[in-house]
This record gives sequence, structure tokens and C-alpha cells, in this order.
Amino acid sequence: MKSIRNKLAIATCTILSQGVQQAGATESAWTTDTSYLYYGEANDRVTVHKIITRADVALGDYDRLSLEAVYDTVTGATPTGAVKSFNTVSVTTPSSGGNGFKTASGSPDLVQFDDTRLGVNAGWSHDYSRTFNIQYGASVSVERDYEAYGGSVTFNKETDDRMLTFTAGIAGSYDTIFQSSGGTPKPMGNVEENNGNPEFFGAGNKRGYEGMLGVSGIINRRTVARINYSIKTLEGYLTDPYKLISVTDANGIEMERYFESRPDSRLRQSLYGILVHQLDNKDVIHLSYRYYWDDWDINSHTIDYRHRRNLMNGRFIEPHVRLYHQTAADFFHHSLKYGEPLPQYASADYRLDEMSSITLGAKYGLPAWGGTLRFRLEYLYQSFAEAEYDTNKALIFQASYKKEFD
Repeated sequence: MKSIRNKLAIATCTILSQGVQQAGATESAWTTDTSYLYYGEANDRVTVHKIITRADVALGDYDRLSLEAVYDTVTGATPTGAVKSFNTVSVTTPSSGGNGFKTASGSPDLVQFDDTRLGVNAGWSHDYSRTFNIQYGASVSVERDYEAYGGSVTFNKETDDRMLTFTAGIAGSYDTIFQSSGGTPKPMGNVEENNGNPEFFGAGNKRGYEGMLGVSGIINRRTVARINYSIKTLEGYLTDPYKLISVTDANGIEMERYFESRPDSRLRQSLYGILVHQLDNKDVIHLSYRYYWDDWDINSHTIDYRHRRNLMNGRFIEPHVRLYHQTAADFFHHSLKYGEPLPQYASADYRLDEMSSITLGAKYGLPAWGGTLRFRLEYLYQSFAEAEYDTNKALIFQASYKKEFD
């Protein structure tokens, strides 16, 4: 259920560029940051509880170590991609663990599930000179039906006057995907073939390779900016082993169900820019834009705006607006037509549909116990052009506490 967790991402940068953002965030000997996040979708769909703990420690004058642990639980119901129907079709799910289809009450097109994840991220930053720094990163994430391993190296070179910083990075990942029963279904395989025992293969493997180039600079004493270009290629098993697609007659009545099928490669690219400016009243605004495109014909635009208003006694409030729009993948279909040949690739996954979303919310911070306590509350609304479930609403709440030690 990796897709659900992807909704929780706040930043729009890649893994590499996120690492650059965190670098140099603090000069304290020790920094700890712990947060709890709640994500809940309307209509009893998806609920997520996430705990994140991060620690940064200086190791001498030139090195800094960071460790992060993530634990989350995901429960609820999510669309399978099939059309709404009164027919019950068999498919393995994380919650059932066998060949039975555990549907949400009265909705065979929704699958109930529960899952947990434990992830660990480690980073090491070393200053090789006054203006040259290298960051090394590694990550491991384990779920009931997904395992992910990754590593990265990021190079940062400042000009002598430190007005500009040039960044280049590379990253690699290796993931293993499978249903909780241990296998993956045959792409475009009929769910009901062999009396409800469709053909399954072993676990799927996916490899990712990523590169990033960026430059950040000080425009004036109140303004800084950064722009990044990222490219990532994915190869291997890119299909979601839980997603289905319906074959319907002329009246839209489901006749058959098939497991989805996606290409075994994907090339993703993005341009990301952010401007940070301090106003005369000491307020700070963050305005970013991201353009994304890939060879599945998905293009997206993301605009993110934050306005940090400083209050009295070290308190602040930060309203937030995020706008997003994407086009549909070239193999996305609401459903397939009965009697027509099956395509090689087809998916009814709503995440691949044309989609628009808006996120509205605010963060509030205040000094507490020698550190900073933050609360974030946001509302997410998504609308889809053709997907069977054409809207999604969610509430996001996060409480965090950060403390620095000398």
C-alpha cells in the first residue's frame, strides 16, 4: 500500500533534493525532532498513524550524523479499480492473507486492509573543505508486502563568497513487491480463472536510479532561491499487485475482472524551484513550483505557498496552500469494453487518472520545555476525471517537538 503513504508527502522534491534541504539545518551539537501524524480519509476509507523520530549529532568540526526511524500503521478501505458492482470477486489482500476477497461492507469495489511499516534512514555529512561537502544516505523500509532499500550520495560546492551552492547527487533503490500471500498475480490475468485461483508468480522486483542537479543562491539579504532538476528511471515490476480493472458491457455492467498491467519501465523527470523571502515585518514566505513529466504521459504542476507569521514570545503561525494537477497515464481506463481484445497495459487505479487537488491548512508553533512545539492541521480535497471514485477528502494532523542541545 505504498500509494497511500505517498499522499502524506509534504515536500515535492525528490529524495535527493530533500536531503539537500535538511543539510545545514542546524549547527547545534545535538538536535532531536519527534512527530506524530494522523491522516484520515472520509467515508471510513484510509486511516494512517505515523510516528517519526529524528536525531542529528555533530561528530567533531567536520562531520554530522543523522538517524531517523519511522513507524506507521495503515487501516481502512481503498478502491481496487473495479467498477461498483454487486458481484464478489476473489483477490488476495494484506488483511485476508489468502485467496479470499475481504470487501468493505456492501462495496466489492473497495478492499479492506491493514498494514504496518518500519523504516530507518541514516545520513552522514562530511565537510572536506570550507566550501565542499558530501552527504551519504541509506534507507531501509519493511512492510508486510513491500521491502525497500536505498542509498544516495550528494555533493555540495559553494563559491568562495558563499553566495551560490551547486549540488549534484545520485541515488539507487531496490524494492521487492508482493501480495501478503507471497506472490504477484499474472498481469491482465482473469481474477476468476481456474475457479477463482488465478495464476500467480513470485515476488516482483523493482530497481530505481536517480540523478539530480541543482543550484541555490542568495539573491539579497532577505531572499534566497533554489532550482533543481531531477531524473529517475525505474525498471522491473511496476504493477500494483492489488489493483483490478473491470470489463463491462454497453450498459456499464461488469462482466469480468482482471488484474491490472503496467509497463516494466518508467522515466520520470522534474523541475523544482523555491523562493524564500523575508518581508519588512519579519514574516517569511515560501513559494515553490514543481513541473513533473514522465514517459507514461503523466504531467503535473504543483504550486506550494507558505506564509510564516511571527507572533509574540517566539510563537508563529504558518498558513499553507498547495495546488496540484496531473494528466492521466496513457494506459489509464475507467474500464474495458466486453468483446474487445485486452490491451497489453491497462489500469483503473485512480492515482493514474487526471486529477486535481487542493490542500489548505496551517501550522502553529510555540516554545515549550526548552524546544519548539508545532501543530499542523490541513484539509485535502482531490477530484478525478474518470475514476470510479471521483473524489477523495482527507484530514491531516501533525504534532511535533524539536529540541537542540549544545
